[in-house]
Amino acid sequence: MPNFFVFVLALAVGHVTSHPHGAPTTACNTMYPLHKHNPQKSPCPFETKPYQAEIFSNSSVRIALHTLSLTASSDSSDGSSSSSETTVDSFKGYMIMAFELPSENAVALGTFQVHSDSHTIDCHGLYQNAATHSSKSHKNIVHLTWTPPADFEGDVIFKTTYVASKKLFWVNQVSSPVRVKLAVSRDEINAKTILLPNDISEAKLYEEIAYLESSQYISLWVICSLFIVGFSCAVLAKLILASRAKKYATLESI
Repeated sequence: MPNFFVFVLALAVGHVTSHPHGAPTTACNTMYPLHKHNPQKSPCPFETKPYQAEIFSNSSVRIALHTLSLTASSDSSDGSSSSSETTVDSFKGYMIMAFELPSENAVALGTFQVHSDSHTIDCHGLYQNAATHSSKSHKNIVHLTWTPPADFEGDVIFKTTYVASKKLFWVNQVSSPVRVKLAVSRDEINAKTILLPNDISEAKLYEEIAYLESSQYISLWVICSLFIVGFSCAVLAKLILASRAKKYATLESI
């Protein structure tokens, strides 16, 4: 009976201190796994790599979490200087979030789209703004897709916690930044014409040509109008003269 109690207690402790199905929402603020050990201070053998350095706010960026196949130094959990060399070529768990620079006291931004062996988490009252593992299988690489908010503009970094084992984990590993540019809709482009210096001179040239063409049209219209008026006056004068000549001829015949 005592052995059975110890077995049940061990299962309960293991369930609390390790998360084979991903990080809980309680880890959103610190990204710290509930392990009874200190995080590693040695170089992290894993990398969070965005495939693009610059995107627009209406697009997405693909991210790879992958191993660097480094030899990690396993620090002692009690903070002592003793360590042992351990080759780490895979990780079992991870948690990733995106933050605007500077990231102090920031809220995780955007949404993640995950593939196999991963799922999203809702952190800080937002939707799908974090991602984590779905099993404790060994992983060499995990691909994710991150989409920024539609109205966001700025620089973003990705922070990742990697877990190789209960004793080996690295917290808040920072990626290279990604610049997010605000996307401009087609309606906004039509409403606001953005002119560069060369475009301005070209626009002025077109304006002058249009002015000259309109001036020519006006001049031609004036000439035509005068011609029509003059022709009408000449015809009228001729009719008047012909009428008078006919009248005089009639008087002379009398």
